[in-house]
Amino acid sequence: MKPLELNFCPDCGSPMVDRFVFGRTRRACPTCGFVFFREPKLAVGALVEQDGKVLLVRRAVPPKPGLWCLPAGYVEYDEGPVAAAIREVHEETGLIVRVTGLLAAYHVTSDPRGMGVTLIYRAVAVGGELGPGDDASEAGFFAADDLPRDLAFASTRRTLLRWRCGRIAR
Repeated sequence: MKPLELNFCPDCGSPMVDRFVFGRTRRACPTCGFVFFREPKLAVGALVEQDGKVLLVRRAVPPKPGLWCLPAGYVEYDEGPVAAAIREVHEETGLIVRVTGLLAAYHVTSDPRGMGVTLIYRAVAVGGELGPGDDASEAGFFAADDLPRDLAFASTRRTLLRWRCGRIAR
């Protein structure tokens, strides 16, 4: 994916130029001094356990439709990451969860939508009714020996490997 090229300053409208600023070449405005910083996307996911099983969803939309992952998605501009994790689990599975802690942080470089950071939270279901929603075609709980092989994202694979090996504190 080609990085965003900002051609005109969002503050004053002048043409942007490449300039070495803060240790690297960045788009900058020669008129007002605005500097454009490319920022990673922030995504969140949740590892939800119930009766020794973990909650996964099958993706219904790109990227990687048909593959399984933890319930996850992007943090909206006006919400915090914990609220986003709670929202994403509810949108994709119908379950209401309580986040109990931060489990992992992954640097994501292989997503076609751009570079980002994914935070994975541990969560417990406190209500709702399990069923696929939003961008999921299926949702269900899986035992360690019955995990799907067709997983969508490295963050899901790494988290499930840690979970399966018992390297996640309960």
